[in-house]
Amino acid sequence: MASSCSSTAPRSAPADAPGTRTGRTTAKAHGLLFLALTDEAGNLVWISAAKPGRSSEITTARHNKITAHLREAGLGALADLGFVGLDDDPDDPVIVTGRKATRGHPLTAAQKEANRLVSRERAANEHGFADLT
Repeated sequence: MASSCSSTAPRSAPADAPGTRTGRTTAKAHGLLFLALTDEAGNLVWISAAKPGRSSEITTARHNKITAHLREAGLGALADLGFVGLDDDPDDPVIVTGRKATRGHPLTAAQKEANRLVSRERAANEHGFADLT
């Protein structure tokens, strides 16, 4: 099973360049979005081409046809809540995400525990992606 992750990396610019700022909003406006798949040990298996930081993770995943490629390879992936709804085949899912609470429908104890398990398994992926930056 692979894990998927995304990261917004700042574009390189001189620190004293006019308009250069730090922070999340700057990364989204001026950064680059990458999607990556890693194995259970956090080793990089695949990384997408760079997209503008303002791009949506799920749209980028659809553009790269991640679910089709995973199915062809016989693999699955764990993903964060930004990818809920990505997998188009509920009978044979290849993307496993947590559950989102909605207004008036809080998560049950079992759903919260399932979210914790998915998050725990994704930790190696997050560490692998941190090594790239």
